[in-house]
Amino acid sequence: MKHRILFVGTSVNGGGAERVFINIINSLDLSKYEIKVFYTCTFEKCNINPQIPITFADKSHMRQALKQLCELIREFRPHSVFTSHGTIAYMLPIVRFLTRINFRIYTRVAVTPSEIYETSIKGKLLHYIYPLFYRKMDIVIAQTEYMRQDIIKNYGLSPQKVKVIFNLIDKDYVSAQSQKPIAENISKSEFNIIAVGALYSVKGFDILIEAITPLIKSDHNIKVRILGEERYEAGYRNYLQSLIDKKGLHENIILMGHKPNPYPYIKASDLFIMSSRTEGFPNVVLEALTLNVPVVASNCVDFNTIIYEGINGYVVEKNSIESLQNGIKRALRTSFNMSAICINNFNYNTLF
Repeated sequence: MKHRILFVGTSVNGGGAERVFINIINSLDLSKYEIKVFYTCTFEKCNINPQIPITFADKSHMRQALKQLCELIREFRPHSVFTSHGTIAYMLPIVRFLTRINFRIYTRVAVTPSEIYETSIKGKLLHYIYPLFYRKMDIVIAQTEYMRQDIIKNYGLSPQKVKVIFNLIDKDYVSAQSQKPIAENISKSEFNIIAVGALYSVKGFDILIEAITPLIKSDHNIKVRILGEERYEAGYRNYLQSLIDKKGLHENIILMGHKPNPYPYIKASDLFIMSSRTEGFPNVVLEALTLNVPVVASNCVDFNTIIYEGINGYVVEKNSIESLQNGIKRALRTSFNMSAICINNFNYNTLF
């Protein structure tokens, strides 16, 4: 008998968490597992293996899809249920109680708990709610050791229950997509810097602009491209553009907008910058390294065993213009050895 796994998500199209969710599903051996996928959203096209059946609940929130999820679980009778979404995670113990199906719950945490609590009143309420339900999980997946320790501390979990697994990257897909043609001409005579992410203050693109300004002033051969569209904070894109214009750098720093396929831009660049103030874990850093592009990243994430100083990048202090500027300056002078470090994917076939 095959081990039955149900994957539960909210949206097909989104950020890194959604991509990792799909990558995990596609990495599993269908001769070993019987898999079904349940999304709370309306139908969306995705690149999940077509052999795997997908149910779309067509609801705007998990609470509205609860009845359909319970019906599917009673019918499918999964041995394991996996999610990467916090709201779904804390509802799964309730679903297990309602259905009387004794499935194991696997949840991948996308954001370090202490950072959730810092952000809002809602976050502070979750400080009391999440631990009650996370203690009922069977396996909780952290993306770094720092996140693992934070989860254990904030949720009061047994250390044996929390595993560190780096985000799974579909290396073949990333490589293939990076070969696709793009309309823009990225000149090899320039030093091309790339940054990717939604345009809002958490991503720290204002820090990047401030940090790179004196370097551009001293070397006009630097070109910075920021890929992403405004999200969460109305007016942030205009703020960034006014900052660029005020410094007279509109020819050197370009807000490119959203690109469905960012990989050719990353591949054609000499350096990737992650200037975030906070992050769960940025998949795009792993993807840049997969494409042999060195990275300068803020230490809002534990990049230990991923970024090695002077070999494939540099880690700088978060929320620091000076530290980011020094990191970029060092990168400009460094001949990186990208082949020296290999980041291997975890084999999820060994998890369930």
